[in-house]
Amino acid sequence: MLGKMNIAGTGAGILVAILITAIVSFPTNFAFAQQQLQPNIKASSIYQTHTMVLGKNIKNLIIELPNEGHEMPNAMPRDLRVVNQPYLPQNAVVNVGTTVTWFNADAGHHHQITLVDNNSKNTVYESGLFDNFIGSKPVMFNDTGAFAYSGPSFDKAVPNYKMNGTITVVNQPLTTSFNSTSTPTTAANITSPATTTAASNNIDTVAAIIVPANLLDKVVSDLKAQGLGIDNQYPFKSIRGGGGTAGGDKNQVMLVLTSSDKNLNEVISVLHKVVPTMPYS
Repeated sequence: MLGKMNIAGTGAGILVAILITAIVSFPTNFAFAQQQLQPNIKASSIYQTHTMVLGKNIKNLIIELPNEGHEMPNAMPRDLRVVNQPYLPQNAVVNVGTTVTWFNADAGHHHQITLVDNNSKNTVYESGLFDNFIGSKPVMFNDTGAFAYSGPSFDKAVPNYKMNGTITVVNQPLTTSFNSTSTPTTAANITSPATTTAASNNIDTVAAIIVPANLLDKVVSDLKAQGLGIDNQYPFKSIRGGGGTAGGDKNQVMLVLTSSDKNLNEVISVLHKVVPTMPYS
């Protein structure tokens, strides 16, 4: 069972105050400020901007540590990452009251997360070590603020390298919208996003994972059978290039998952069952 830790940021309201000041001083910045808060869970955007923005209707975010995410971005070609960021998403904007947990899909590597309040510079959360296909203990963000999180790669070849990400907590006035049309999700049509009808209008949990394209149909079927929704997807080429077990297929797909009728422990349990079936060693 995952135990929850609560965090009240000492920098409460600072980010929102900055946005408000910018809007008052420079009215032309209003659209820009709105854009920064506009919910966006599109896999294409997560891939291109390394950022996911959640609406006030999302209560839980699961951040994946993807396979080979521990590798440095400037590693040798055979040691490169599969995807272009160490976490999915690397940067998250969430509403006050959101609970976040990290899921370790980096096969053969344990991880840990340290969360620091950018204002006070205090460490406000330590996950402790968590192994493959396990979720970290959750943390709830009870106030606005900006936080940086990081974890060592635990790669003996680069002992000083750290995987970095951010979480920004805001008073989000907007809600996340979801795809409402269905398109068959097959490896043959991954050139355009596929969507599925949400199980209900009560979606409150979101996650992003990467899947080898040659296993897309099976993984999607398994996830749906376990009660998760597939909101959208984005195909990309593995940075590593594929061709080996650790790297998987050179064609990969990012899936954005949703859940409306499961608690956080139950969603993590589904990932614990499905993610290890991918051919990573």
